[in-house]
Amino acid sequence: MSYQLLKLIHILSATLMIGTGLGSAFYLFFTYKKAKASTVKDVLSLVVIADSIFTLPSVIVQLITGIFLSNLMSLLYTKWFWLVIIASVIVLFLWLIAVVIQYKLKRLLEEKEEITAQFHGLMKKWYYLGIFSFSGSIFLYYLMVYKPFL
Repeated sequence: MSYQLLKLIHILSATLMIGTGLGSAFYLFFTYKKAKASTVKDVLSLVVIADSIFTLPSVIVQLITGIFLSNLMSLLYTKWFWLVIIASVIVLFLWLIAVVIQYKLKRLLEEKEEITAQFHGLMKKWYYLGIFSFSGSIFLYYLMVYKPFL
């Protein structure tokens, strides 16, 4: 596969990953703040689906294309490469925790049919995880574009 095609796939998957994540978070958060439990449950179900069909595959594509691009550019095992890997693992870890919370939130709404104190607490954790994982994603964009430390 050519460098240009690989780079295009990498950029598109990064865009899909951050766009889906930000869009899903926006709709879930504002639905939670303004709507009744049944509407939040519906939006939460869509967020879980979006993470499954858009975010997860784009994360996988990011990892694969990033390693191939790094190899093509002779950047494997450089300080920059390890920083990208460490930041990616941190963002992935935060995202996985958020996904687990989304499933817990969904299950709570299916069981109780109302927004409980436990639900509020989980939403607060989900919200702050989102802030840190989104910030980490922006940092990864910075590393991808500017390639500091090279």
